[in-house]
Amino acid sequence: MDSGSLQLTHFLVTIALAIAGPTVAWRWRRRLRTEAGRNAQLAAELAASRAESARAVAALAGASDGLIVVDPRGRIVACNPNAVEFTKLPPSATGRRLQELVSWPALHRAVDQAESTGEAQFFEVETEPGGRTLAVRVRRLPDQSTVVSLDDTSRLKKLESLRRDFVANVSHELKTPLAAIQGYVETMQDDPDMPSATRVRFLDRIARQTERLTTLVGDLLTLSRLDDEGGHGREVRPIDFGTVVRETVRDLASLAEKRQVRVALATPEAGVWVSADREALRQVVGNLVDNAIKYTGAGGDARAQLTVSADRALLEVVDTGIGLSPEDQERVFERFYRVDRARSREVGGTGLGLSIVKNTVKSLGGEVGVRSRLGSGSTFWVSLPLVGDRGESPFEGP
Repeated sequence: MDSGSLQLTHFLVTIALAIAGPTVAWRWRRRLRTEAGRNAQLAAELAASRAESARAVAALAGASDGLIVVDPRGRIVACNPNAVEFTKLPPSATGRRLQELVSWPALHRAVDQAESTGEAQFFEVETEPGGRTLAVRVRRLPDQSTVVSLDDTSRLKKLESLRRDFVANVSHELKTPLAAIQGYVETMQDDPDMPSATRVRFLDRIARQTERLTTLVGDLLTLSRLDDEGGHGREVRPIDFGTVVRETVRDLASLAEKRQVRVALATPEAGVWVSADREALRQVVGNLVDNAIKYTGAGGDARAQLTVSADRALLEVVDTGIGLSPEDQERVFERFYRVDRARSREVGGTGLGLSIVKNTVKSLGGEVGVRSRLGSGSTFWVSLPLVGDRGESPFEGP
């Protein structure tokens, strides 16, 4: 009853009471008070019910899992945005039968089983080949409705696959040098009268394999630290990027001379200040320049060029080496990925250098990429945000 009707009723009753006398008037007043109390109680209950429904809708919408509630007749009572995304439900799904909208036989069997036994059902489904992997749980509720929860486990599955591949790759990479060392050592043990020249050659090969193992373990530890820290826990401060590039190229000059590769360098005269850990930045530059030298044939050229644009510092390491196919460019920053495995082992590569570059640069808030054409060389680039205004020279400690 609205307020206008109630006022009219009171007016009419007041007139009637004036005519009917005191006893009747008292009875009517009591009925009016009772009716008003009931109306107020109903209004309060309705408000509470609406608030509870609003909270339930908000909780349903905010859930990280996809949730679908189905009534005993199999019709959808409610669903949240994640469920709509996972199952491709139409906007008008409420009130329609779940079986008509989602064509997953395993889901319908699980709903039937949960309704008949009262026990929760669980299964996994791939929405489409190469698509999402969903962990689906179906439970019967006390009010006889059924709730379907959908958890997207695609990322977890991918991480598990990457972990298996990583373990397999590490085992393979460790096994090769260890087997070589074991073979040389056993041969030397079995032949105590081995000629001195042969012994020296074997020891030299053992030393090279040991160096390879040391490098591999060091790279693995670096990657593990990057994964664990995510860039945190390092001593990050303003560093002159140009100084790091010049020092790194100078340190690799002997390798370039040995491989007969000409290395050019171009950096601004003014400081190019970025926020970084000095040793991490040296490792980034070192890996890129080292790769450019090792994968460029004798008589080839490599160039490290540092420029400043707007609020970014851009390092480009260019070579005239073997180049990369489009497929290789997509995967070259993956762990243990090698374009030419035989050549990589020949030059002492672990297959982890570019992955370290990518993870380090990302942890510093930068970007990394490659431009290349098969047989025509490659350009690997790193972009980092500058510290302060262009031309500013923050203090850099020793």
